[in-house]
Amino acid sequence: MHAKSGKKAAPVAVFVFKGTIKQPKASNVKQAPASDRTAIVTVNQVIDAPANLAAYEGQDITVELRNPGKVRVGQKKIFYATSWLYAETIAVRSLREEEDASERMTHHLDATVQRDQRETRAHFDDADLVISGRVEAIRLPSVGATGKKKATARDESSTRVSEHDPKWREAIIDVEQVHKGSLSKGRVIVRFPSSTDVAWRQAPKFEAGQQGYFVLHKENRSAARRPLASKKSAQDSSGSVTASADTYIVRDPHDFQRYNEIGGIKSLIESVSDKQ
Repeated sequence: MHAKSGKKAAPVAVFVFKGTIKQPKASNVKQAPASDRTAIVTVNQVIDAPANLAAYEGQDITVELRNPGKVRVGQKKIFYATSWLYAETIAVRSLREEEDASERMTHHLDATVQRDQRETRAHFDDADLVISGRVEAIRLPSVGATGKKKATARDESSTRVSEHDPKWREAIIDVEQVHKGSLSKGRVIVRFPSSTDVAWRQAPKFEAGQQGYFVLHKENRSAARRPLASKKSAQDSSGSVTASADTYIVRDPHDFQRYNEIGGIKSLIESVSDKQ
């Protein structure tokens, strides 16, 4: 006959829910005095619970925290709790709290969006010309004799040129509207790298019929100010680019946006229009 163990079984969570800290060091149940360990928590989503506890979804309850730490208003967590007191509402004891993974993802997405907005703004402010229009045609760039000689010399002396060759193409753009800068003609030539090499993969790629917003930079300063994946690859390839003063260039994903995309360049143009 085996002797009975005097050790009590560890409590099991019967109420698992996602909640938001509404008020630290507080309680909305009289029988559960407020302390450093209690908090009023809004039950956002019940993950696992009996029917009587599941009914508290969307309500504020009192939680005695296992790890009060530095809880703050608005913090979202997953609570693994046991029932404690039933009164005007309920008080539960948390056995464990975890950070809500969706909260981490939200913060990450928010930071990514804000960074992207800052980069778009920087490109917009630095642009020589911002237009909306339609790609009429794509053609090979016309390179002068001097440019051809220089390009040939580099190809013969270094294989790195062919490795990161941008494969420049020219897009003829029918301009619908000028949003920044000035333009005397109804068309502009935009040079872009058609290569999918790692150094140029994220640069805009155009095709006939494409419509959208173009953030354009004068070619004579783009190579120096807007390298892509690495400074070395940009230096190797940018020297072979020659074009007239009316030719612009795009190298960065923030330099083009389709009409049906929200935010980004479109939002900047609308904000500028509102101020005028």
